[in-house]
Amino acid sequence: MKRKKKPTMTLLNAAGGKIINIRLWIKKLICDLKSYKRRNIKTTPPRLIADNKYPLDISVIVCTYNRPEKLANAVKSLCGQTLPSEKYEIIIVNNGEELNNTFEEYNDCDIKIIKEERKGLTYARNLGATVSNGKYLVYIDDDAIAEPRLLETIKNAFDAHSNAGIIGGQIILKTPEPKPNIILEGKETLWSEYTVPYTKYREINKQYEFPFGANFSVRHNIFNAVGGFDESYGRVGNNYAGGEETVLCFKVLNCGCKIGIEPKAVVYHDVDKTRYTKEHIKETIKAGIFTTYRLYKDGYSPAAWDKSYALERINIAEREIEKLIKSNADELELYYKECEKNGFIELADSICE
Repeated sequence: MKRKKKPTMTLLNAAGGKIINIRLWIKKLICDLKSYKRRNIKTTPPRLIADNKYPLDISVIVCTYNRPEKLANAVKSLCGQTLPSEKYEIIIVNNGEELNNTFEEYNDCDIKIIKEERKGLTYARNLGATVSNGKYLVYIDDDAIAEPRLLETIKNAFDAHSNAGIIGGQIILKTPEPKPNIILEGKETLWSEYTVPYTKYREINKQYEFPFGANFSVRHNIFNAVGGFDESYGRVGNNYAGGEETVLCFKVLNCGCKIGIEPKAVVYHDVDKTRYTKEHIKETIKAGIFTTYRLYKDGYSPAAWDKSYALERINIAEREIEKLIKSNADELELYYKECEKNGFIELADSICE
């Protein structure tokens, strides 16, 4: 499947977080130059357990919540990898109703199914890591389909870049046919698409470049050393919260490790048709705004998302809406911009000064 590559997109971009005028750019630059306190993050490299203590190369962790058909497709793709099956295991962490499928047809693959009783994606991700035997932990979503070379590509990338603590890959949105008319071109990130315009491995260090959880890999010893995913962040049930991967990225960078993107590591995101709605757009944009603010408030992110910034973004959004109306812009484009404005209004109202 060939697609035109677009610039990296993240929740920050989805929330309208690009620097869109000179005043905001200057404000961000000043903030970036200031020192700031990160919460509970060591400034010296942590003591690491040797990589060779792990008997397998990779543990794939798939956290699932009441999507048995999607999960079956994900597991099928993971059992058809070019990496020899004896070099990896698949850990399915069930965070929902009991699974009827035990995947016995894949007897060549090492598949473990465990249950996380506490509701929440971050709890499930951390539990998966605690029972894993792989040197590298590979996280994909239960509605993702891995390309056959995914695991081999990730292993090779880690092996070639010993300073990499986290490596992400591309997530290509697998849209239904016909394509839902609710998708605005360039906003596929609202359904967790992550694509990059380059073709070779690249180190990144900016928040808007951080990889997404549907294709997110981390060295097992680094993961343990920085305390895993922060369990105060992340999605619970059907809410739209997130941010646990971003927090982990900041912690890994701050302990002296690098983050890389390997464009050849690809999964396809087979999002359920029920998520192509205006409600999903509104709630995802709002969640991106509130998560980015919290990352700043908690001391992880240098982005100066205070009340004055939120008010400024409201004013900018209102001017952009006026321009869209004057230019007879599409109703859908107006809706996306209204959601952004309303998200910042809610954020500003929630901030006490």
